[in-house]
Amino acid sequence: MTSTAPTFNRGRPSRWRRLMFKAPVALYRDGPAEIMRRRCVMLLTTKGRQSGLPRTGGISFMPLDDHFVVFSGWGIRSDWYQNLLADPEVTLQIGRRRIQATAVPVADPERRRQLMRQMREQSAQCGPPSPIRELLRRTGVLDYDGELELAVAQAGSLPVVELIPQADQQDRLPRH
Repeated sequence: MTSTAPTFNRGRPSRWRRLMFKAPVALYRDGPAEIMRRRCVMLLTTKGRQSGLPRTGGISFMPLDDHFVVFSGWGIRSDWYQNLLADPEVTLQIGRRRIQATAVPVADPERRRQLMRQMREQSAQCGPPSPIRELLRRTGVLDYDGELELAVAQAGSLPVVELIPQADQQDRLPRH
C-alpha cells in the first residue's frame, strides 16, 4: 500500500453555494431526516480546530460494511476536513440516529480511487432524485453527476475519509 496525503484543492465555494450547503442542517429534522438518510446525506459534527466549538454540516456518504465513506469535493482546505484532521472524534447523524465515530483519512491513493468508483456506482440511489438533478443542472445550481465525475477523476488526490463507528455504537447503525 502506498501512502500519499491528498492534495486536491478546488478553492472555496461561492457564497451562494456555501449557503446552499447549509440547507441540510436546517432541514435535517424528523421526517426530512429520514428522507435525506435514504438519499445518502448525513450530518457530520466535528470540533472546530481553532474555536473548539461543534461544527455541523451536511455531507454525502456511502455506507460500506459497518462504516461510512465521505469525501471532500472542495479539497483539502474544506473546514470539516481540516477539523477532523485536528480531532478525528466526530458525531454522525444519519436519519434520526446519532453515532459517535472516528474519522480515518484514506492514505492510499488507489483505495481512494476504488472507494470513489464505488460511490459513483451507488449514486443512482443517492443525492437528488433524477428529475431534481436535471433541474439543478439546467439552472446552474449544482451538477450532481458532473461533481461526482470530477471526484472520480481526481480520486487519487481527493480527501476521502472512512468514518468508523465506535464499538458501542454498532447497534445504532441505520439499515440501508
